Amino acid sequence: MRQRRSSLNPRGRPGDPSLVKIIFGILLIAAAGYGVMQFSNWFNTDYVGGEAEASAGENLDEVERLLEANETNEAELLLQSVLARVDDPVVSARALMLSADIQNSAGEADKALESLRAASQDYPSNPDQPIAAMAYGRLLEREGRVEDALTVYEDVRANAPPKLRGGALTGLGKQKERDGDVFAARDLFVQAVTDAPFDSEDWQEAMTELGRLNVELILSSKRTSTSKVYTVQKGDVLTNIGIKLNTTQGLLMRANGITNPNKLHLGQNLKYTPKDFRVVIERSSRRIFLLDEEGVFKVYATGLGRDNHETVLGRYRIGDKEKNPVWFKPGSEPVPSLDPRNELGTRWMPMVPEEEGLPRDLGIHGTIHPESIGLYSSSGCPRMLKEDVEELYDLVVRSTPVTVVEHISPTDL
Repeated sequence: MRQRRSSLNPRGRPGDPSLVKIIFGILLIAAAGYGVMQFSNWFNTDYVGGEAEASAGENLDEVERLLEANETNEAELLLQSVLARVDDPVVSARALMLSADIQNSAGEADKALESLRAASQDYPSNPDQPIAAMAYGRLLEREGRVEDALTVYEDVRANAPPKLRGGALTGLGKQKERDGDVFAARDLFVQAVTDAPFDSEDWQEAMTELGRLNVELILSSKRTSTSKVYTVQKGDVLTNIGIKLNTTQGLLMRANGITNPNKLHLGQNLKYTPKDFRVVIERSSRRIFLLDEEGVFKVYATGLGRDNHETVLGRYRIGDKEKNPVWFKPGSEPVPSLDPRNELGTRWMPMVPEEEGLPRDLGIHGTIHPESIGLYSSSGCPRMLKEDVEELYDLVVRSTPVTVVEHISPTDL
């Protein structure tokens, strides 16, 4: 008897439609999973990442605002979000530097060093890489890792554009000075002042070091390439020698270790440095610029005239200087020299007008109110700290030009 065939195929037999459905379903699920993965990658990189990069600059601006408001925790959370979602040479390096600021403030120098190392070394295409490198080098030096810092400074000096290498040159100059090579140090400070944008932080740092060293060299017995020697002749006195050499008695005394100006001996050699100084007072910044033929010699802080007593702009010259002057206070009895009430301090350098209409009672002087330096605090006269005014007094001679300007520019220097 012939068996009847079932209308259903045995499971697993080729051509079984249920097997085809299962395989198709698996392929469909795999394709869907792949599509979801691709979309997720696109969303996270192209969309989310792109959105993150687009907003990162604004987020970092907000971080800086939060830090200024001392909202450190909120700033740190926002920074971590930027660092986690963005990998961009400019944005990431800036975020790392801000992180270093927070870590430094918290006393976490090691973490700050690592953040600055990453900012300066992991993003070499960042145009501000020398800035990050200098921050790294300065922190290394502060933490006592001087040799590592010098390596960073040398790299910046060799590879950074001139306008960004001033800090490195200053750092190398300080090391030369520590090593005892003051002339190499001075050359590096000069180069830093030349390279750095005028009045930038790097320029100001280099100028501070250069001014200090310039004064040390001119007022010390150390011979320089510009110093000369005068041999005391019969009949010489220190005042006449100063007039003859167009220098000051104070400079001659300091540079030659003379304590008594009346005790010179025939044939004595005196070191001096010829200088044609001029003074520019910048009213907007309350600073006094001392200049020579090479440029800025030193910059001093000053206090200037308050409202309605402004230090008058114009051209003057130094008149007859006085040590320990009497203060002829308007509307009052004269205040004796060295009197605690004498607001002129220990030095007075009158500013004689060179133009019509300028006041005739102005002068550069000391002060008994050191806290007023850097402020608009006087009745019109430029006032200086005691050590600064005594130093300037010994550097400039009678008739030195003085110009008061509102703003100084590189062309004035």
